[in-house]
Amino acid sequence: MLKHSSKKSGYTLIEVLVVVSIMGVLSTMGVVSLRGAVINTRMKDSALNVTAFLERIANEANRLSKKICVVKDNDQRLSAYVADKCSDLSGADIVDSYLLDAPAKFGGCGGKIDDFGGSEWANGALFEPRIGLSAAPSEGFVCMRYGNSDTYGMAVKEKDKNKIYPMLGYEEDGIIRFHEL
Repeated sequence: MLKHSSKKSGYTLIEVLVVVSIMGVLSTMGVVSLRGAVINTRMKDSALNVTAFLERIANEANRLSKKICVVKDNDQRLSAYVADKCSDLSGADIVDSYLLDAPAKFGGCGGKIDDFGGSEWANGALFEPRIGLSAAPSEGFVCMRYGNSDTYGMAVKEKDKNKIYPMLGYEEDGIIRFHEL
């Protein structure tokens, strides 16, 4: 007498589709999280690098005993010139420049921040040599934005601090909230 077994081997189509759809949902969540992490890391690096550039310019102004003006040449480049004032850079010697990695660009903060004194240095900041102190202006900042995202970086000098420090910020309800790195 022959016995017929009703035992199946393998998976049904529905089981395979459920597993594939679960994997798709999990991988989509991972890609979105990874993109956010990449943006945060790039803006953090940009804020740190711009801060280092501005500190180097302050040190260079003290070393040369000359005034150096930092201005935004375009959306992605800051340049430093030996000049007595930022309003007239014709014939001024360039000291150094810093180029942001795309798609990050200088500016974009507009009137969304009001926690920091001074003006935005990308519009022109004069670094004057001072003995024993940073040559940086007494207060001001350089703001950067990553593409069209709500992630921002900043290099800021407050009046009561003798250093330039980096910050990372996020836009919420039309206001950018920064925290120190």
